[in-house]
Amino acid sequence: MCFLVDVEYQCRQHLFPYAKGGRGRLIKCFLDQIDQDEVGVMRAPGRTRPTCPHCKKDIGIVRIILDCPALKPNQGAVRNVVT
Repeated sequence: MCFLVDVEYQCRQHLFPYAKGGRGRLIKCFLDQIDQDEVGVMRAPGRTRPTCPHCKKDIGIVRIILDCPALKPNQGAVRNVVT
């Protein structure tokens, strides 16, 4: 089952809609499941740290997880709002 969630940073800045594959907290965001990238995460090369466009703090790190590029967000820094 897949949920469409809006991912927000702790400052309430909307980052992107994401197709989440289960319930619970957001642990990783596979880049191919991001619907509309408003932050530039999808263009970020591996091992980079995208920042929030509003407060300029690190969102997380882009890494290869299960052979796919993914954003591993800082825990407690992002929240998912079910739409």
